[in-house]
Amino acid sequence: MIDKQDGQTHSQRKHAAILKASREEFLLNGFAGASMDRIAERACVSKRTVYNHFPSKDALFESSTLELWSRIKEAATLKFDPSLSLESQLSRIAHNSWELYRQREFLELARVVMAEFIRTPQQAAEAMEKMAQLEGGLETWLKDAVNNRALKIEDIELATTQFWGLMKAFSFWPKVFHLGEHDERRQDIIAANVEMFLARYRA
Repeated sequence: MIDKQDGQTHSQRKHAAILKASREEFLLNGFAGASMDRIAERACVSKRTVYNHFPSKDALFESSTLELWSRIKEAATLKFDPSLSLESQLSRIAHNSWELYRQREFLELARVVMAEFIRTPQQAAEAMEKMAQLEGGLETWLKDAVNNRALKIEDIELATTQFWGLMKAFSFWPKVFHLGEHDERRQDIIAANVEMFLARYRA
């Protein structure tokens, strides 16, 4: 039966509640210390219901990881517009991503995911491969810019890594490791990074 208010079925609402509860559990206790019993309790469902939706704790963690990657991709997704300047479009991508990195829930989940990836490198490699298959992101914008002859890039993957290397050094890693923030200088940092990037790749 579909609820008229949120358009979800009873099963879909339970599924969402379990995911939310698992994120809270992972944030509080980490992956290794997370308990399926506590996840069921947090979601206000039976343990059997949890396993009906997710066969294992690994499956729950994978869903949380994919959600994390999806949010990262979504923030960096922008349709290339040849009528607008490259600077303005890249700056918008950078600003949207910076805003995502400021969200406490996102940062906490990122810390949990990274900690587990350090423990299990194979899981990290598999997750990165799945992330690469997601639509959108900076890669798509760069490809469209190249196709429109606005940029000249031979290696899109390398250019993407370079752009995020410039950005995350100020917007993401300091927050993840509690090393301070650069939010007050955000506009200047983004402008400088975009200028450096375009100096290398503008057609």
